[in-house]
Amino acid sequence: MGNFRYIAVDRKGKRTEGTLGGYTREEVSSELRKMGLKPVTVEPVKAKAIDWKKIANMNLTAPKVDPSLKVVLFRELSTLLDAGIQLVDALSIVQLQFEDKNFREALGEILVFVKAGHPFSEALGEHKHIFPNFVISMVAAAEMGGGLDQILNQIALYIEKEDDVRKRLKSAISYPKFIGIFFVIVLGGVMFGLMPKFADIFSSFGAELPASTALMIGISNFMVDYIVLEVVVIVGIWLGFKAFAANPKGRMLIDQYVFKLPVAGHIIHKSMIARFAKTLAVLIRSEVSIINALQIAGNTSDNMYIKDMADKVSTQVSQGRSLGGQLARYENIFPVMVSSMVSVGEKSGALAIMLEKIAEFHESDFNTSVDKLSKTIEPIVMGGLGLVVAIIVVTLYLPIFQMSTAIH
Repeated sequence: MGNFRYIAVDRKGKRTEGTLGGYTREEVSSELRKMGLKPVTVEPVKAKAIDWKKIANMNLTAPKVDPSLKVVLFRELSTLLDAGIQLVDALSIVQLQFEDKNFREALGEILVFVKAGHPFSEALGEHKHIFPNFVISMVAAAEMGGGLDQILNQIALYIEKEDDVRKRLKSAISYPKFIGIFFVIVLGGVMFGLMPKFADIFSSFGAELPASTALMIGISNFMVDYIVLEVVVIVGIWLGFKAFAANPKGRMLIDQYVFKLPVAGHIIHKSMIARFAKTLAVLIRSEVSIINALQIAGNTSDNMYIKDMADKVSTQVSQGRSLGGQLARYENIFPVMVSSMVSVGEKSGALAIMLEKIAEFHESDFNTSVDKLSKTIEPIVMGGLGLVVAIIVVTLYLPIFQMSTAIH
């Protein structure tokens, strides 16, 4: 007789887990059913030696799922539902094809919830670390109004575009990031390794050094002598920034001024407008109320300043004020063109169409800005790196040139 670890749901669909003793998996499953529980997984608990490698790789946060898996899930579910297959059967078919363990287990639990008679949106809501609020709200709206297959296809398109934006932004900063790290390593090697050796050589000659060389050697000596202090200061600054960003007021301040960063701020701003407008458009087309749509769009922005703005705007709109008029109050976020187009969309009854046009325009502007950044930043970074290297080389070898001239 051994112990079995189980995950089960009760008649209301509430998840529970624990450990039961038994001789076989079937015996434990039978005992769970007597208790009014429906088993999801039942696995034997084996005594294992401590796996230090597993502990080292332990993820203390909720496991992330590749967006491409979610795109495949919703697109295939949409296709199967459009073909007339029931949701439960569609989930059963789709679930088995995913190799990602966390995603497959989540889909298994969702399938159990749906089989127990719970709405698909409620089942998705049990896994908010995988499925964001806008997905849950769109599915809930489709369950009330119909057309779940079309909504799932819209969700797939939305996630696909969002992932493409993230990848383009990541690609644009990957090269400068690599060059920056490489430059810091090289500069550290020069200041901590090469410069002290040259200082010893120069001191053995006893000659007067040029001001630039003396300054460089002085900086190197300071960095070597106070390396512990430098590490403490760098770690302190990093921890201080993390603590500041973790504080709600600090996070609000950072998120408010991130759009004013040189070069990157403009790109982030365009991306945020496109994402906000696109989320609103998709939710409104899914017949989610404008109040809920604003709140969801704010939550999915990953920016506390935008979230706070969306909450305030939704409150004003719920009191009868126009969306375009409220967005116009935030000119630092939404240009006049955006608020004007939203106002026109409200008056003409084509708000979703106008929001889609806004999203398309800013997505195009974002893509153009990223392409320009990628093309212009490479020569700038390489030129700057070459200039710094040239200064270091000239500074190091200038005393040698002067000594050789004096000898001749």
